[in-house]
Amino acid sequence: MSLKLRDFINLKTAIAGAIIMGSMVYYVNYQFGWQLASIAAFKQAVYTFFFGGACVRLSEVVAVKVENKWAGIFWGTVLASMVTISAVFIIHSMKGTPKPFESTLPTAIMAPPSFLVLAWLYRNKDDKEKIKKERV
Repeated sequence: MSLKLRDFINLKTAIAGAIIMGSMVYYVNYQFGWQLASIAAFKQAVYTFFFGGACVRLSEVVAVKVENKWAGIFWGTVLASMVTISAVFIIHSMKGTPKPFESTLPTAIMAPPSFLVLAWLYRNKDDKEKIKKERV
């Protein structure tokens, strides 16, 4: 069995997240010069690609593996949100961000509804694929 990157990361959301977050960080830091803004944007894009893509994949896997549809969606949302929010808080705390809690708040607000939608979409897609296979 060969493992592939897509087994651990949702590539579609990883790429989209990297572009969006990298662009936002570039814009926020442009006042310090394009070189520093580019470095910050690149770091954010790489972090978002790997970590964000992995958290989305975690949400998808849990949403599908739990037998009960709604429990799977719930746990896929909760686990991915907790991992994401905790990681953002830890990174801000370790990097010396003056207000790590306040810096984590946007993630804490946006992560749960985002993971809820993604878990629901992925579970519904998986359920439809299972129904198609059963009919064949």
